[in-house]
Amino acid sequence: MAPASLVFNQQGRPVQGGPVALVFGAGGLLPPTVVVEGGGRVTGLRGHVRLRVAVRAMAVGRVTGLRGTIDARWDANVSRGTARAELGFGWQQARPVAVALATGWQQAAPLHAATVARWQEAAPRRAPLAVAWQEADRLRATVATAWQEGSRRRAAMDTHWQEAVQLRAAIATAWQDGQQRRAALSAHWQETLRLRAAVATHWQDAGAVRALLATRWGHGRAVHVHLRAHWQEAMRPRAGRSGIVPPVQPPCYVPRLPVDLVFRDPVGAGLPVGLVFRCDGWVPVLPPAGIVVPARRSYIVSNSIEIRRADDLAGDPLPSESFSMRLDRQSWTWTFSAAFHASARDAVAPSPGGQPVELEVRVNGQPFRLQAERIGRSRRFPEHLVTAQGRGLAAVLDAPHAPVQTFSAALDRTAHQLMTDVLTVNGVGYGWAVDFQLADWLVPGGIWMHQGTPISALAEIAGAVGGYLQPHDTAAVMRVLPLWPEPWWRWDTLAPDIELPDGIAEITETEIIDMPAYDRIFVAGEAGGIQADLTRAGLPGLVLKQPMAVHPLITTIGAAKQRATAELAESGRMLKHKMTMPVLPATGVIKPGTVLRYVDDAEALRLGLVRATDVSQQFPVLTQALEIDSHA
Repeated sequence: MAPASLVFNQQGRPVQGGPVALVFGAGGLLPPTVVVEGGGRVTGLRGHVRLRVAVRAMAVGRVTGLRGTIDARWDANVSRGTARAELGFGWQQARPVAVALATGWQQAAPLHAATVARWQEAAPRRAPLAVAWQEADRLRATVATAWQEGSRRRAAMDTHWQEAVQLRAAIATAWQDGQQRRAALSAHWQETLRLRAAVATHWQDAGAVRALLATRWGHGRAVHVHLRAHWQEAMRPRAGRSGIVPPVQPPCYVPRLPVDLVFRDPVGAGLPVGLVFRCDGWVPVLPPAGIVVPARRSYIVSNSIEIRRADDLAGDPLPSESFSMRLDRQSWTWTFSAAFHASARDAVAPSPGGQPVELEVRVNGQPFRLQAERIGRSRRFPEHLVTAQGRGLAAVLDAPHAPVQTFSAALDRTAHQLMTDVLTVNGVGYGWAVDFQLADWLVPGGIWMHQGTPISALAEIAGAVGGYLQPHDTAAVMRVLPLWPEPWWRWDTLAPDIELPDGIAEITETEIIDMPAYDRIFVAGEAGGIQADLTRAGLPGLVLKQPMAVHPLITTIGAAKQRATAELAESGRMLKHKMTMPVLPATGVIKPGTVLRYVDDAEALRLGLVRATDVSQQFPVLTQALEIDSHA
């Protein structure tokens, strides 16, 4: 066998105990087993045999007559090629390594049993807590029965009725006094054959039934009677003082004083500036309205139009089919039209002398006095109607009922006195009065002269300062009203007469009118009058309204200011709304001159003046259409 070179990849280390033995072969294999078999007779053989792996066996002696076989098997399992030693053997003598580095385990640190144990000594518990059952209380047999002796109950607890709250008959009754109608028009019945009561009756004597047969009851719980009643027994108030403490409004926050004001635009020459300071989140407090219609889910109104002759108010209403009337600020009386059944022709016909018939019309109970001046007839199958048209009581102050006259004043008179003189004949009044609601002023003698009817003379005096006339509903009184109770730039302090909730009225039309922002006007009287150059307070007066306002009765600065206010109020962005709503009991018919607070079609809260009212009835619908002037 050729010699082999051994190459080591690590430097040798001195080992205690002498040289290191090198073992070649498969690591972990035992030496092969040698089986020697012999057979025969050996005589005269003396010696010993030693067997060793990879060592020849030798025997010395003389063997005669020996016959046999020997099988020797040997698997060296050693590579015979030229290779490095580390590739040819499967194992070798390892170098010593410290146990702490080579071992897979070490002495563990002792731990408390409570940390690693999955169980521990349990604390003793009392038996009543752990037992699933216990000794039950003994119950009497009467507890398990389905019924028992009932206790007596007071009638107040067992009854299904109680003392009701007293209501007025007009509210709780299901019927009321019907309107008397002519039998020929409204009768839908005739005399029928009499039937025996036994045949027409729908009732008979009922059989007595005991309550205990129909009731199912047991031992009930005690219930206080006052929980079911609408009233209870009152008690005296407890000692002490109680009440609602109003919340305290926090004061305005001012970071420091004094405060520096920074203005963006320069102030105009001659323009007074008023600074108004208020807190952040300030909400203006609106003046309370005289009549507030509450917001409700529904409104129930019983509409009715009753027309009677003024000289027969206790009689039956005239059979009307339709009715309408209208009043605006440019009219000094109501105009109306109505349609009646043919049977009412004589009732509405003029007297033999041609005098119109005075009628009283009640619109949902609100009375108005009107005069039927023109009568007509309409025959259209199957209807036969009589129509009437006319005006209010103030029609007697106009043609053709009043003649054209010349009115004048030779002495100094106030405007109110001039109107009173118009309604007199030779210093004696003929039943009419004036409700003067303008600021009165003095008119020198010889200034005023007018030719026309009494109503035109009254309208001339009122129009001098921008006023207008409006009749009383039933009395012979003429009201004199300002065109603007307050101009729109002062509406923040104007208290409305009526406040309407959102949804009660329908805005049918909105018109936007943009006008110049007039802030200056010339007002002048004629001979004997004054001339004034008037400007809105706080404005420079750069936008002059023309032409100038001229009237012979503008004789004082007070009259000039009233006329200037009425003229300058019609400036800026004007809004004209047309509103339709029912005739509510709280508001009645809303007449021109009424200040309204309402919500328009843009869901904005507005303040406006009613300029026209149109009431229309077509049974059973009764509405009033309003024309309102507002300002954006």
